Amino acid sequence: MMRLAVPLLGALMVAAPMAAPVALAQSGPGGRALAPGVKVEVAPAPGSGTASQPGTVDETALRYYARIGDVERLEAEIARLRALDPSWEPPKDLFAPQPVTSGVDESPFWTLVSAGKFAEARAAIAEQRRKTPSWQPSAKLLQELDLAEGSGRLRSASDTKRWQDVVDAAAAQPEAVACNRLDNAWRLAEAYAELKQTDRAFDTYKTVVSQCPSAKERRDTIFKASRHLGPAQLRELTALGATANPAPGEDYASVRAVEAELETGRLLERAGNAKGTLSATELARVENTVRERQDADSAISLGWYFQSRKQYALAQSWFAEANGWTPSDRAAEGLVLAYNGLGRKPEAREAGAPWRGKSSRVDQALKAVDPPRGSGGGGRSAPQGPSELDRVLARRDFAGCLTAVQSAIAKGGKTAALVQQRGWCLLELKRPSEAEAAFVEAQALAAREPAPKAPAQSPAQIPAAARAARDTAPAATGAVGATATRAQENAYGQTVARMAAGDTAGVNRDLPRLDMTAAQKAEIRASLLATEANRALEDMRYRDALRLLDARKELETEPRNLSILRGWALYNLFRFDEAYKVFKRVDDRLSTEESREGVLTTWKTIYHDW
Repeated sequence: MMRLAVPLLGALMVAAPMAAPVALAQSGPGGRALAPGVKVEVAPAPGSGTASQPGTVDETALRYYARIGDVERLEAEIARLRALDPSWEPPKDLFAPQPVTSGVDESPFWTLVSAGKFAEARAAIAEQRRKTPSWQPSAKLLQELDLAEGSGRLRSASDTKRWQDVVDAAAAQPEAVACNRLDNAWRLAEAYAELKQTDRAFDTYKTVVSQCPSAKERRDTIFKASRHLGPAQLRELTALGATANPAPGEDYASVRAVEAELETGRLLERAGNAKGTLSATELARVENTVRERQDADSAISLGWYFQSRKQYALAQSWFAEANGWTPSDRAAEGLVLAYNGLGRKPEAREAGAPWRGKSSRVDQALKAVDPPRGSGGGGRSAPQGPSELDRVLARRDFAGCLTAVQSAIAKGGKTAALVQQRGWCLLELKRPSEAEAAFVEAQALAAREPAPKAPAQSPAQIPAAARAARDTAPAATGAVGATATRAQENAYGQTVARMAAGDTAGVNRDLPRLDMTAAQKAEIRASLLATEANRALEDMRYRDALRLLDARKELETEPRNLSILRGWALYNLFRFDEAYKVFKRVDDRLSTEESREGVLTTWKTIYHDW
């Protein structure tokens, strides 16, 4: 899929090889070393005697965040202070006006620090000290300024992939890598991985999931680690994250589920590969996870996995599950073909009936159930029952489709239906120019053939490539349209091929006068809108991207990839809460690297100080 616009804020993650783990170094009271000289602040164990003495907690930053109404940072500071001293409670007069110490209001300095204007903050402090020689800035202000500068150096090095500089920045400012600055810890682990020091990367992640109390942060850390570590190390992280140093009020069930989510994503990706095979144990794990989450998209993927292996009963059951959880023409398409593979044609017709005339993909699938005379073998003498072409299409063997079409032509002559089928199979094989030529030829042949008594049909099933050319868009919901004629089918095929070849401008210009059904035009129009939305996002025209996506949503249900695009458009418009909800909704259905990146980036932007 096309790479979406790069988010404004986010750690850069790429894979790194595994290495043997090394023992963790210990730090002083209240912390655990992430690496030599790099400490994570953690809550001491009850009764350990390492907590700060009550009344000694520095509340300067806390009161500043309360005064300016920065709720997110206020909550983060409360969590940090409680980690330092579990007996500490926020003061009851937190929001009451406080007397100014030494006659100097530090609010302007804190504002500069919060805005990332560190040089300006230091200059303002120096100027104030010149004006008021007796004044000394609070220790908390200076400490936060030092930490903010250290964090800035670390993030800058990470963003520009200067990995050793990331490690050096963390060593120079150990307090900048802590549970309340988790993004810095992730960036440090990434730097170790990029430097091929996978053992240190593993130890960094291990310390976070063992010591940072938040279940969500532990879960997110394991997802981050999945880009760098192998399955065995990820299993160890999951076990630690679910059990080590539990904090009151935290539910670590989501941490326990991470391993299954990662495994499901990997296995589904493998299952989607035409040559990918899953063992019985792996299939059982995937099936259990998909059922627990009632994930219709994954159920459809499982359906196609079994369909391609001629296990039609299992395919039918998964397509039925998907249709029960989230009815769609994609699930109905699979049901039609699975029932047909079982020889249960009445049920196949019934499964497709709600979408007949509304979904081109279902209409095409129904043609595999009742192929017209001559379409499979090229003439009236063709044998009854499924032809070789029908069988390879049921297996989704599109290279075999070309061979079967050529064989049928050699036996019975070239027909419009066979050449049209060749066009769809060429599209599936990502050969759009040849596909367009095939549809043009099919159109010419159809003009010379006797007009059929009923709307033309072929055994074609619109392949995944055609759906990809339409951004995997389902058929237009509620679109009014009759079954397409052969001429309309060929016009539609040519248009999909043109779009697959990149001629979106030409398609947009020609669409009003093309001979297609209303449903076909609606699908093409939806694809054009999706293409324009992608282009708008790449051009940083985020409002245009949302406008185009909203217009497309009026025609068809928004698929997963376009929901992710919507999330980044919202994010780049600083509508972080809305972006987070979009990414979270997608991630809850099926967690992938793309959805997790959106969730993590928006969550960190909303709740943490970058």
